Amino acid sequence: MIARHAPLTIALALLGAAACVPSVQAASPDVLWTPLDPKSMPGVFYDSASIARVTEKPMVMTVTVAWFYAQHRVSETTGQIYGSVAQPITLNCSADTYTVTETRHYAGNDATGALVESIPVAGIHNAPVARDPVQRKLRAVVCPAPGKNARK
Repeated sequence: MIARHAPLTIALALLGAAACVPSVQAASPDVLWTPLDPKSMPGVFYDSASIARVTEKPMVMTVTVAWFYAQHRVSETTGQIYGSVAQPITLNCSADTYTVTETRHYAGNDATGALVESIPVAGIHNAPVARDPVQRKLRAVVCPAPGKNARK
């Protein structure tokens, strides 16, 4: 019984270890992966270097969020192996909504390496932030508090 559960235990240990790292510098110097919430969302990171203001009124910001997997996954579309997923997110801070247009699967474990595939995302246009815990946390990190300047 122990041997059967060993891969799960190892995967959880690796995921937990990755979550304890304050930030992960990807191969590109323009990407700085920062844990979104290591305790409640291990393996979920955002690229603090990608935070950008699109418009001020309404306040719209962009950021890239990624999921780093302890074990590689296989693409249902291409059959290729990938180790991480990244999504460019557009947050309408004024309206508390978000939009996702694509999901990118990368060969590397930290959204680096070859791009395995880029899949269009349907139905996530002006979706309420309140319905998604990742988006709620991103909004708190990326969007300025009322009367404050946008974070960079």
